Amino acid sequence: MDPIILNERHVEDDYYYTIGCDDSSSIDQILTEYKHRVLRCHPDKNQDDKSTAQFQKLQEAKEVLCDPEKRKNYDRWKTSGLAISYKQWIAIKEQSAAVFHWAIPKHEKKMLESSSSKLKIIKLKQSQHSPKIGSEYCTYNSILEKFRNYEI
Repeated sequence: MDPIILNERHVEDDYYYTIGCDDSSSIDQILTEYKHRVLRCHPDKNQDDKSTAQFQKLQEAKEVLCDPEKRKNYDRWKTSGLAISYKQWIAIKEQSAAVFHWAIPKHEKKMLESSSSKLKIIKLKQSQHSPKIGSEYCTYNSILEKFRNYEI
């Protein structure tokens, strides 16, 4: 575990460094830098293996940095401090998502919305069994009563 946390990453593994832009660059800036660098190392112009590898690295960097979801994941990996590669990190993330799919909520809506129309505060006689808030006794609408009685 220590080699994963304590090792430093290589600068060459950084997609922002590969393309030649900053972390805060826009997609247009990334595409402009990508086009300039691709022209220098395109396999049609250069036949050596080094330029082909650089071209593939540029394509991979552009694919990740131009997609907002992939870029967000890449930025998370970059700030995590782990010394594993981005590809390994994504593979681990996908494996853990398959295992812990039940633990990640897929919806953002709440079961019950809290609005003034849903809850009613009514003054009741003290003899009724309702929770007391301040000097008023409350009763809840039928949705909450059904929820409490396991009807929902």
